[in-house]
Amino acid sequence: MWRVLGWLLCLTLFALAAALGLLTLGLLASISGGGPLWLRSLGALVLPLAQGAGVTHWGGVAQALALMGLTSTLAAAAAYVKPRL
Repeated sequence: MWRVLGWLLCLTLFALAAALGLLTLGLLASISGGGPLWLRSLGALVLPLAQGAGVTHWGGVAQALALMGLTSTLAAAAAYVKPRL
């Protein structure tokens, strides 16, 4: 049972890291303005999240760096809790 819960936690953390990674790429694409439209559209989703977190006064690059750090932390946590076979 603990093994199944470990895998579920690992997969959830990995999915969150992947979603944050996509949001980070979208934010960077919307900052540069040269990315594809679908990627810049993902960057537009960051604004409501930034408003909810209260970091709208940060610059776009600072928000992207914070998202990169959070993504890396979630990916590291997913790797750390991965159950050993």
